Amino acid sequence: MKMKNFNTTIFLITTIMFGLLFIPSFLAAFGEDEGTLRPGDTFWNFFARLFQVIRFPTHTLLWPIITAGGPLTFFGGLFINCMFYGLVVERITFLFRKEK
Repeated sequence: MKMKNFNTTIFLITTIMFGLLFIPSFLAAFGEDEGTLRPGDTFWNFFARLFQVIRFPTHTLLWPIITAGGPLTFFGGLFINCMFYGLVVERITFLFRKEK
């Protein structure tokens, strides 16, 4: 099954952007879990909350499998999430370009 007018460039750029957003959000969420993140630090608290968005859908829906699989499964699931969001953004841009 082939998608019509799939723009690989937009998909790759948005996947990489979500992957780059993942790094500070993962570190901020880790700091929040460990109790080292100050409540008044708005910038890092934003990234800690962003991790809850980036971890959806695989970590939310498949959490028992993710925890049983180890670190490779954990980070692989996050990579799949970044690809999922890249696909969603690419399809949204396709719909907006189609309407013009």
